[in-house]
Amino acid sequence: MGADSICPLWGRGGLKEPSLSKEIKHRWWILIVVTIAGFIIDWWTKYLAAKYLSQSQPCRIVGEYLELVLVYNRAAIFGIDPRHLIPSFPVNLFFAIFTAFASVILVVYYRYLKKTDILMHWALAVILPGALGNLFDRILYPGRGVVDFIKADLKIWPFNPWPVFNMADAWVTIGIGLMILSFILEERRRKKTVVTVAASN
Repeated sequence: MGADSICPLWGRGGLKEPSLSKEIKHRWWILIVVTIAGFIIDWWTKYLAAKYLSQSQPCRIVGEYLELVLVYNRAAIFGIDPRHLIPSFPVNLFFAIFTAFASVILVVYYRYLKKTDILMHWALAVILPGALGNLFDRILYPGRGVVDFIKADLKIWPFNPWPVFNMADAWVTIGIGLMILSFILEERRRKKTVVTVAASN
């Protein structure tokens, strides 16, 4: 009895699993490469901002619409500060633990995504370096705070102005936007499938 009749996975070209294995590896390479690249960009821009920018003198890029100004943020994303409600709240420790926990959950969730949900893969891959970038600042510089340096003021709400942010904040915002878009598209596909099934019956 030949190998083909013993195990249907075997064929003339060998095992059939490698295609699935390559898909899985490709998904993880997306997460790894995007996370490393996003983290490096965030760290490098923060380094340059802390070294060359002033906290009192904005550097105009596009008039008053886009400026670079150094801000040390000891609160949360976009300057949200729980200490306004609870003065003794341990902001740095809380958000460091929360971000670390959320990053682990994100990676676990990423593992169980459907291979066809490409948009969600990219959404989570973009969010992770954002989370890790600010976590890095909180752990290494707890007294200084997170470096923010991008100020956008488009003269219309809610961008009048938008809170000063950094590239890590931008990654998180972009990732959340991609997640929302993925949910919307998935819901549309689901409704379309329901309508198609109902019509066929």
